[in-house]
Amino acid sequence: MKPIALFILSTENQIHPDKDTSYVLMLEAQKRGFNILICDHRDIHFTYNRADKKINHVISDKVQPVEVIERANLKNEIMIESSWAKDGESDDFLFDQFDLTKAKVIFMRSDPPVDDVYLDACTYLESIKDEVLIVNNPTALINLNEKLCTLNFPHIIPNTFILDNPSKGEIEKYSNNYEQGVVIKPLNLCGGEGIQRYNGEEFDSLDLKPDTYIVQEFIKEVERGDKRIILLNGEPIGAILRIAKEGSFICNFHSGGTPRATEITKEDLYICSQIKGFLIENDIFFAGIDIIGGKLTEINITSPTCVQEINRANKVKLEENVLDFIINKLN
Repeated sequence: MKPIALFILSTENQIHPDKDTSYVLMLEAQKRGFNILICDHRDIHFTYNRADKKINHVISDKVQPVEVIERANLKNEIMIESSWAKDGESDDFLFDQFDLTKAKVIFMRSDPPVDDVYLDACTYLESIKDEVLIVNNPTALINLNEKLCTLNFPHIIPNTFILDNPSKGEIEKYSNNYEQGVVIKPLNLCGGEGIQRYNGEEFDSLDLKPDTYIVQEFIKEVERGDKRIILLNGEPIGAILRIAKEGSFICNFHSGGTPRATEITKEDLYICSQIKGFLIENDIFFAGIDIIGGKLTEINITSPTCVQEINRANKVKLEENVLDFIINKLN
């Protein structure tokens, strides 16, 4: 049997073949000779087999063996059930429960929120990380919040405060320190969800649900977009500028932002050099960082995106770089 690449995804979300980084990673892994399995992080669990004393038996009972369809051949489905995991004579599925240690590489790409179920799945993966290559290191996913880990680099980030269940009065106090006000981000959401700005106006429009928030100096240069840079083992391999839709300051594509070609500048390379050691030390092989006005605002390590947008803007295939790296690690 060919080696298996398992992709752990948020399977309730439809995969978009023109947008999703996971799609091109799966397709490239398939081209490189991997059989592809997908599952949801909520379907991973841990068992203890007393008979063989195998205490780190991490399994999923809802894996799907798939064949990923190339974009040029797409009709209705981007993936179809594959026959590689069926018995040739009986057509029975070869495994009712899949032992994750049978995979050669696991891509953990479930979207936030990073809740207890997500952290449990990472804990299970942590127990097998010495047996299987996991992208990214589950220990890092447990210990490092992607919005908070920027605090390790105070010299390259905007003025930042972490507030638990802040009142509107607290937000106003911090906002008064900055001419452009502040941006307020829920700690554990993604895709631009829940992000607000306060600059001394429309006080009543602030919607602060009970949560932990990052309150950050608003960077006026966001009007020119924010830059997503993809890093592979700490090295920048591509970038795209995201421009907010009219009337908004949120540049994320999920919130209506549009891509624009850009270059990686000397200033960007400096920021990348400052975090490279941190990424390598924590086995964060595949990351996406966001830069606004020369300041690092986020280090995405859960499910970095924008590979397809970078590919189109620069006529490259970053997924090839990623699979080159993976295969080299496996060898």
